[in-house]
Amino acid sequence: MARARLEPHPRKLTVGSCDLCGLPLRAHPAELTAAGGTYRFCCPGCRQVFRILLQAAGSPDPAAFRRSELFRRCRESGIIPAAAEEPAPETASPPPPPPAPAAPGLTLTLAVERMVCPACAWLIETVLSRLPGVHSASCSFATDRLKVVYDPTALSPRRIGELLAAYGYPVRPASERRPTARADAEWLRFGVAAFLSMNVMMLSAALYFGFFTELPAESVARLSWPMAGMAGAVLAWAGGGIFRRALQGLQRGAPGMDCLIAVGALSAFGISLVGIAAGSLHLYFDTASMLVTLALLGRLLERQARDRVLEAMEDFLHLAPAKVQILHERHPAGRYVAAERLAAGDLFRVEEGEVIAADGVVVSGSGLVDEAMITGEPGRLPRRPGDAVRSGSRLHAGGITVLAERVGAESLLGRMCAVVEEAIAGRGGREAWTDRLLPRVVPLVLLLATGTALWGLLSGQAAEQALMRAVAVCVIACPCALGIAVPLARATAIALAVRRGFLVRRPEAFESAVRVDTVVFDKTGTLTEGVWRLLEVIPREGFTAATAIALAAGLERQGQHPVALELRREAQDRRLRPERVAVVQVEGNGVSGLWRGKEVKIGSAEFLAEELAEGSGAAEAARASAEGRSLIYLSAGGRIAAIFVFGDALRPGAAAAVAALDRRGLAVALVSGDGEATTAAVGAQAGIRECRGGLLPADKERFVAALRRRGKKVAVVGDGVNDAPALAAADLGLTLFAGGSLGREVADVTLMQPDPRGVLAFLDFARAVQRTIRRNLLLTAGYNALAIPAAMAGLLSPLVAAGAMLVSSLSVIGSTTLFVRAASRPEAGGGPQSAR
Repeated sequence: MARARLEPHPRKLTVGSCDLCGLPLRAHPAELTAAGGTYRFCCPGCRQVFRILLQAAGSPDPAAFRRSELFRRCRESGIIPAAAEEPAPETASPPPPPPAPAAPGLTLTLAVERMVCPACAWLIETVLSRLPGVHSASCSFATDRLKVVYDPTALSPRRIGELLAAYGYPVRPASERRPTARADAEWLRFGVAAFLSMNVMMLSAALYFGFFTELPAESVARLSWPMAGMAGAVLAWAGGGIFRRALQGLQRGAPGMDCLIAVGALSAFGISLVGIAAGSLHLYFDTASMLVTLALLGRLLERQARDRVLEAMEDFLHLAPAKVQILHERHPAGRYVAAERLAAGDLFRVEEGEVIAADGVVVSGSGLVDEAMITGEPGRLPRRPGDAVRSGSRLHAGGITVLAERVGAESLLGRMCAVVEEAIAGRGGREAWTDRLLPRVVPLVLLLATGTALWGLLSGQAAEQALMRAVAVCVIACPCALGIAVPLARATAIALAVRRGFLVRRPEAFESAVRVDTVVFDKTGTLTEGVWRLLEVIPREGFTAATAIALAAGLERQGQHPVALELRREAQDRRLRPERVAVVQVEGNGVSGLWRGKEVKIGSAEFLAEELAEGSGAAEAARASAEGRSLIYLSAGGRIAAIFVFGDALRPGAAAAVAALDRRGLAVALVSGDGEATTAAVGAQAGIRECRGGLLPADKERFVAALRRRGKKVAVVGDGVNDAPALAAADLGLTLFAGGSLGREVADVTLMQPDPRGVLAFLDFARAVQRTIRRNLLLTAGYNALAIPAAMAGLLSPLVAAGAMLVSSLSVIGSTTLFVRAASRPEAGGGPQSAR
């Protein structure tokens, strides 16, 4: 076993160490002046604990705190780690006390920032437990989470946050993944705009009575100027961002959707100012303010929808733990550090409920691991010493010590996060099309609005009426819904795909999947498990399968070739003790020895030619050849004692996947570098008729290219090892992940479960994604086809047009939400097992 590293990765530090815990100082250490000296600490928590310990020591000598009983207890419990010059304790830290029974009150869960050592968590718990109204407080340094049970009649969450911020620990709700100041400001802006707009509309209603009764000019002015002031405040303050973005777009020569809102709102406001000067009752301040208000509301709802559909992705991208408990020679019981300090070769401890921080091997302990966030398949897998574990898995029960092999960006979780972020940043075919269309839509709408105004003037309409029709066209044709129709559905699909165990590299995969009519499977490692296994033991007279395996394992006790390793593994799995074999001699194609006074031999047919001369094993040999299997023979005293059947077993679900593809009318082919007979035998087991054996990687690529030249839409399913050229040449490349190099794969999609049925599950999922995108685009196209002519004909006022614009965006959001709900239903399935 590799020796664990003793030192973490260096960080940006200040020369020196913390005067309390001994950790290296960071770039800006906390400082405290006491008894004429200045002390430096790695964090505010250590500084505050130092103050408490000085008070407990009751001595003018600052060094006396190390002799206090409180310091000794803190050191024994691990709150204050041992300094570098002090010997580490010989015993592990005592187990944590059992949780106290829940106290009555409300429970508040917060994420705490700026904790850098266990003393920080201890300090937070101590401070809060002394606060009136707090029943209990539990702070986890490993997860940066704080749980407080408090009395809401005596204390508020705001007070708790203010108190912790005063100690240097800003907090936020645990569910938040990003700062919320911007979102809060947007809601405030919308709230003020809505309040002012409603007041403008009430004054407008009063002003409209002038059409039925005579209003004096003084009354009109008293109503008009407050409307102008409130509408101006809405445009200048609430809509300031809209107008700034519109101006920037015009300056860059790329006007966007904000430009249409700005043109409509400013036009309505300008017409109204002219009307005030003329003493007219035709004022449109309500239209101008409501345009901005409804635009703000639509964008807030869009943001809320995006946050909701991306919640699963946020959970996945933030799955990696912030802290990890590394085991050092100085800290054999473990010491929490930032996860970034974990390096390959380090030993780290994983407790129940924690997420595994790196790929590695269990060296001690045992437990049940849940890999659902990685593979999409729920289940708890037992892990014991020698077993591999994956980063991103959660330890459901038990406790294990792991030797880190791949950490950070090189770990499975790190590579998966990189793939997901790359996919989110990418553009699918339809999305690229809408991105190219949007810059052309805005100038076209402005041109259409200008044409509507000119046509109205030429046809004898009043200038005011013609201009308001143009404003209605600007607003009704605002392509907000078009702008979110494809991106919202695509982001939703990628987020849901991660939860189902589909790692999508290229958004175009969804579009390619619905056009596939031919599926080409690679054999080894895809339809088969890719491992040479003992499939069957055929004992002869006088022997049982158990005796034969024990004898074979004894003969192959020192062997390192696949046959020896597999026979010893089988004996271990069956808990059989290998037989004692003397005078073992290894030859080119077999092994011989003495067992109970008899000569025993194991090997190929050529090695046991004399024993097989009588014809024993001929039937088995014929059957194995037809099935693509290999036979190893065992003899004792010159007679065949057993026949071992070896081969690469078909993956569970392979035949079911092929049958389901065949029922859907998709052509299925099998390619392999193995011989024609072996490939055909595996194809027959899976139900595939078209089989091509003896193909090199370049030959597989040519086979796929030939299918595409014939007009076929080809999906290639492989393991990414020796089929990369074929995967790259296909319309859709799919790989079954079985622990290989995720970062270097060329496939469009990686199925995190090595189950061929996942191909069908992804094809079904892709069809649902494309249906949602088509529905979104159809909604936006239908809306524009009906609304724009109505606005040009004067059937819609600008205010009604603004409401219709909001409804169009909500229709796209609702369509995507329906897809999320349908895809999240249990009957929709969540992985390979759901495919039929």
